Amino acid sequence: MATIDDVAKLAGVSIATVSRVFNNSPWVSEKTREKVLKAAEELGYKPSMPARSLAMKKTNTIGLIVPDISNPYYAEVVRGIEDVCNIYKYNIILCNADNKREKEFQYIDMLKNRWVDGVIFHCDYFSEEHYEVFKNSNLKVVLAGRTTKFDVPYVGIDNFKAAYDAVNYLISLGHKRIGIIHGPLDDMKETIDSVDRLNGYKQALIDNGLPIYDELVKEANFKYKGGYSAAMEMLKGNVRPTAIFAISDIMAMGAINAVFDKGLSCPEDVSVIGFDNIDLSEATRPPLTTVSQPMYEIGAIAARMLIKIINGENLESSQVILKHKLVLRNSVIPLRS
Repeated sequence: MATIDDVAKLAGVSIATVSRVFNNSPWVSEKTREKVLKAAEELGYKPSMPARSLAMKKTNTIGLIVPDISNPYYAEVVRGIEDVCNIYKYNIILCNADNKREKEFQYIDMLKNRWVDGVIFHCDYFSEEHYEVFKNSNLKVVLAGRTTKFDVPYVGIDNFKAAYDAVNYLISLGHKRIGIIHGPLDDMKETIDSVDRLNGYKQALIDNGLPIYDELVKEANFKYKGGYSAAMEMLKGNVRPTAIFAISDIMAMGAINAVFDKGLSCPEDVSVIGFDNIDLSEATRPPLTTVSQPMYEIGAIAARMLIKIINGENLESSQVILKHKLVLRNSVIPLRS
């Protein structure tokens, strides 16, 4: 295989000049650049990417950690990240953590050893332990779809307000017994979306003078079966909901099927509202009313933020909150008297 020395001899220049050409140095004349590239083409020479990365201290590679790539929500965010990375010639190492904390930390350690230029972290929560690990590893990081109290750039939505708006909409239609299917909760309540959405649900009920029924507050795992089981348990209770708010569309789809399997009808007996507005939400029967968050934009903006940080550019804002909106379909109707 041809070497950089072979290219230098054929082009009649120094090895340092060949290196400058392939590292896009401005200190090379156009005539010399063309001569070097022509010699490299004749010899079939391609520069070693590891060697270039070592010399430039940059790999043009970004690590991306997500909790569950099978969830359509994360797939859409990843699409936004990938499109921006393609524009700026960055490669992506995709790490699927399977909703396991230990895998997240294993991936962070692996990405550090792979010399990635930065990491987009898009998992369920960002804890103090995560913060310390990233800080001690000197890895640049941006959170996608997550907010945090720590000094870390992020892009997401106001989950409290989004949930509040969804429940307030149900209340405006006359619903008073409103159930919620939320995600897993833990001690890091200040950073997990499930808590923000649960608190938004509760606050909407409180502000409208409505009771919060313990029987109508169920936890699930952001999967279809989890939503189905939680809704079925809710529907078997002494306090039957007239509406259910599931904090993900996948869980809402499970809830709709639970309603039908219980011998009831959606939305005539139980209205159901979801969260995310994934493509499948239009394909359910009935089509799902949901809170739409800009999944693609979250990914695209997070990627652009990280690339700016890598290149030493200033961010207009390190905390970006995008707008949500309610998408009204047929799974929710006014309460029948």
